[in-house]
Amino acid sequence: MQTLAKEYAARGVIALAVNFGDKPETVRACFEKERFTMTPLLQDGNKVSKAFGVQAYPTTYVLGPDGKVAWRAVGFDETSLRSALEKVAPAK
Repeated sequence: MQTLAKEYAARGVIALAVNFGDKPETVRACFEKERFTMTPLLQDGNKVSKAFGVQAYPTTYVLGPDGKVAWRAVGFDETSLRSALEKVAPAK
């Protein structure tokens, strides 16, 4: 995910990592150790997960420029995610 986040940043893609259940210091330590540049979001309870209908982790979403969900998948499949990103943020 980090690799794709860096690659697509120049196209205006913003990667957010929504955390579930870890303490802020745990998330911060992980991001520092792994040198993640994505933005971590700590949700209050499970409000974000509930709003998006998350039933398993990880669940990956791509939102289009209109803010609507353009693609969703349970798990991480780089090929499918890359295809979805190309549709919402094509190379110019």
